[in-house]
Amino acid sequence: MRGFLKELGCGNEHLTDLYTDNQSALALAKNPVSHARAKHIDARHHFVRDAIQDNTVWVQHIPTEDMTADSLTKALGCEKHWRCTTRMGMC
Repeated sequence: MRGFLKELGCGNEHLTDLYTDNQSALALAKNPVSHARAKHIDARHHFVRDAIQDNTVWVQHIPTEDMTADSLTKALGCEKHWRCTTRMGMC
């Protein structure tokens, strides 16, 4: 997406923030050392780790209750759905 926006002349030199509520995924992405329990993960799936090392992406933790993308991936109650759609600018 960054490459596409750059071609359109809307490129951004700032890091892209990637938010996750999964502490294990965050530790795996930020630590370039191979974990013994993650040996089964193929090298092509380490795209995020490579992007962090290239200074194009930064991964940050966000609490589960503040995860805006939940409305796109889960069935939510009315209040949580309203909060997520409001954060996305849809309401």
